[in-house]
Amino acid sequence: MARFSAGSGSYTPRMPDYRFVQVDVFTNSPFGGNQLAVFSDARGLEAAQMQAIAREMNFSESTFVFPPDDPANDARVRIFTPGQELPMAGHPTVGTAWVLGTERNRDRLTFELGVGPTPVTVRRESAFRGAATMRQQPPTFRETRVSNELAAALLSLETEAVHPGLPILHGGAGVDYLYVPLRSRELLAAARPNTTAMEAFFGDSFHRAVYAFSTEPDAASDVRGRMFFLVNGAPLEDPATGSAAGPLGGYLVNQGVCAPGLIRLQQGYEMGRPSDMDVTVEGAANAVEAVYVGGGVVKVAEGVLWA
Repeated sequence: MARFSAGSGSYTPRMPDYRFVQVDVFTNSPFGGNQLAVFSDARGLEAAQMQAIAREMNFSESTFVFPPDDPANDARVRIFTPGQELPMAGHPTVGTAWVLGTERNRDRLTFELGVGPTPVTVRRESAFRGAATMRQQPPTFRETRVSNELAAALLSLETEAVHPGLPILHGGAGVDYLYVPLRSRELLAAARPNTTAMEAFFGDSFHRAVYAFSTEPDAASDVRGRMFFLVNGAPLEDPATGSAAGPLGGYLVNQGVCAPGLIRLQQGYEMGRPSDMDVTVEGAANAVEAVYVGGGVVKVAEGVLWA
């Protein structure tokens, strides 16, 4: 197919049509959770095209599915934010698992991500909703010299907002975050990203992200979190961050805040997109063996991209 180029007065080829499914992840209701566009057959797309499409979709991430490199796996999945490609991410993996599981009538799949083979399980309740869970690599953490004063400044808070009994750590399971514990949910709700402080602190780091959280529990959850990150110099907030949720579960077990097992994590409530994540940690403090992150998925739209 071709399209008319008004500037040149000539026809230029365009890429084929690509079908996508839009889902909300880590929610059981439409218009909650984190938005995701899944291109379940992205063959023919190059990296620059996928990056442009992700920027056009303008969700936290979009995923592009290819045949696996290893036939023992089910799909190769590439994940793009509007600004960069990521080796792994939580809600894109969970959402893509449900979409492919539904389309292929499968309850178990293995994805090839930038961090290696990643098993996922799928619960198909209907053609429009269900749930999925991913197994993440055991998290790793490293101590940081970030002071309470600096950590608070990144979040536009006073120094006293930082929890005095929990450490500020860098960590992750494929994508790194700066984990900052706060004293209360009220202080967490008051947090705002400080662009100047974040630019100065992260510099040209690959992933410039702060995960603030409060371990003050309530009836619906064990912990509440918020994630702020920089994209092209602009501060954004993520409604649900599965790649941070798994390591946070490991952090909480390592620090003795939560026992191994199920940890209920809320995120996105302060920005009007409530997200509920189930984080299951196997092992023991400082000996975490496996982490699982899952939650609900709701299909909200589908369409065809052409350009």
